[in-house]
Amino acid sequence: MLTPPRALIDTSALRHNLARVRELAPGSRVMAVIKANAYGHGLETAAAALADADGLAVARVEEAIALRAAGSRHRILLLEGVSRAEQLEVAARDGFDVMIHSLDQLVMLEQRPSGATLRTWIKLDTGMNRLGFRIEDFPGALARLVRIRGVAPDPTIVTHLASADEVEDPQTQQQLDSFDAATRGLPGERSVAN
Repeated sequence: MLTPPRALIDTSALRHNLARVRELAPGSRVMAVIKANAYGHGLETAAAALADADGLAVARVEEAIALRAAGSRHRILLLEGVSRAEQLEVAARDGFDVMIHSLDQLVMLEQRPSGATLRTWIKLDTGMNRLGFRIEDFPGALARLVRIRGVAPDPTIVTHLASADEVEDPQTQQQLDSFDAATRGLPGERSVAN
């Protein structure tokens, strides 16, 4: 009889990796991305192991709700934002940060009745071509976002690198240059991830 495969999660390795990231990016805040059940490592297990992170990021509101139910008091970012207006109220109630990457999400926020203030992040597509506002659309999207009542001032501005692990690929520097040019002089924190 074959023994079924099993995965052993080394939480000390997760803690070590977080410490290493902090060494390589001193002075930076670190948000641990644990979407998709922490990439198969277990959402709650990974969140506990990465308790020293400045925040946690998940793809969907259901994952964030599960973290709160498990007792997490971390700042939690919804990387995909919301897909339905009622999720905005869940995010406000439970204190989740919301990524804004599409016109539909802006419209939902604009139509939201007054309520608890939401912290938002706005995604600028500098070349990943997955989610986010195109460079030419970004100023208008940001202007709309900061005018919305019930949205905290100075949203975090974020971009996603397409190939930062490929050291010789010039695309990363091009993306960083585009991000810098598009956000120069704007208030708020910046986040660049791969």
